[in-house]
Amino acid sequence: MKSLIIKPKSPYNIKLHFDNCTHKEPQPYQYKDEKWWQALRLKNGKLVPVEVILNKNVDKPQLNVNIFVDTSKEENEEIVSQIRRIFNTDYDLKSLYKFMNKDLILKRVKNNHYGLVPSASPSIYEAIIAVIIQQQISLKVARHMTALLIKKFGDCVKIDNREFWAFPTSSELANRKISELRKCKLSGRKAEYIKDISKAVASGKFDPESLRECSHQEIIDRLTQFRGLGRWTSEMVILTSITLDNINPAGDLGARKAISHFFNKDKLMSENEVRALTDKWGKYKGVITYYCGAEVLHQSPYFYRGRN
Repeated sequence: MKSLIIKPKSPYNIKLHFDNCTHKEPQPYQYKDEKWWQALRLKNGKLVPVEVILNKNVDKPQLNVNIFVDTSKEENEEIVSQIRRIFNTDYDLKSLYKFMNKDLILKRVKNNHYGLVPSASPSIYEAIIAVIIQQQISLKVARHMTALLIKKFGDCVKIDNREFWAFPTSSELANRKISELRKCKLSGRKAEYIKDISKAVASGKFDPESLRECSHQEIIDRLTQFRGLGRWTSEMVILTSITLDNINPAGDLGARKAISHFFNKDKLMSENEVRALTDKWGKYKGVITYYCGAEVLHQSPYFYRGRN
């Protein structure tokens, strides 16, 4: 076993996120007792079973990374890069908190969730599939469907009877029949959406990772060309796999409930009303909405019902 250390920017307490948002089934990551584990898929196709142990010091955070197979220096660098992305280790909470301290409501929310950051998807393709599954259903049901998809079509590495799961490849899902995908309790439409975009990715016609170099509007424009991917899905993909800044899927029901609780006495605001209000928070609108959701619902608002 090889061990590495990653030191996130402080303050940092991703434990708050995993404690509230972890499902008992593979997503493909699994988490329990401050330990996170998953099989990471490297660019060369190699599957690497990895465990990340969280420490409890919010102001001196540290991630202890254990790698259970032999890896090269270049592979270790890629593993560290993936972990940093998944764990949002470089997000500047100090700058966010300076902004939130100017408002009494936001200051209280910040104090109650000091150090909180959400995790991110290892890849944009994985985020797209996950968000398609989440459309118009509860997160609990969506997570169960995601786990079924992973167990049926994903890859598993076993180390000492411990399972490390990796998300299915685009080729794997592209080559499956709609009837096979539906066995994961997906609707016919969602199965079609997943197969369509997986075929585009597997054939090389669409490279999701190229979206990292695009503006938010360019990302939305490109994703909405695919059937079943609307603005909500596109904004969710940005938020969960690319950046926390300058984005807020205000059409999400959980986001609307969270903002309405603090700023409209729980009377549900419309999507346009939420956008108008949160736009005043500039680049922090998405992450502040996430914090409000954590306060009201004990987990991110983005983990509730949405649209396509």
